[in-house]
Amino acid sequence: MKLVDTSAWVEFLRRAGDAQVKRAVARLLEDDLTAYTCPIRFELISGVRLEEEAGLQQALGFSHHILFEENDWREAAALERWLRHKGVTIPRNDLFVATVAIRTGLSLLCRDTHFSAIAKVVGNKLTVAQL
Repeated sequence: MKLVDTSAWVEFLRRAGDAQVKRAVARLLEDDLTAYTCPIRFELISGVRLEEEAGLQQALGFSHHILFEENDWREAAALERWLRHKGVTIPRNDLFVATVAIRTGLSLLCRDTHFSAIAKVVGNKLTVAQL
């Protein structure tokens, strides 16, 4: 199973989205291997056009929902402090997603370079499939 980041979902849902990303997400959906977490869902719902919302809800309905747990807040804050100490600034929503990926051990499928920057600092705790 892979945690599919907002950046990959957006490409998948776009009519003219990147073909490589569309194929990768479609394969994961077909194999019942897509997952998302609350911060990803929030970003998607807040950015979707009304006419696209049904398609989004359908895609998420075929995916596994990984809950953002109570302790994830503390872990995300600790990760943010550690990254800042290393001179790396990451948007908080990406920190939340990375925290869930680290906790669950799920590989993260994305187009967002922030996750590769996190992986450079945390090492093998975070596996990133960058498309």
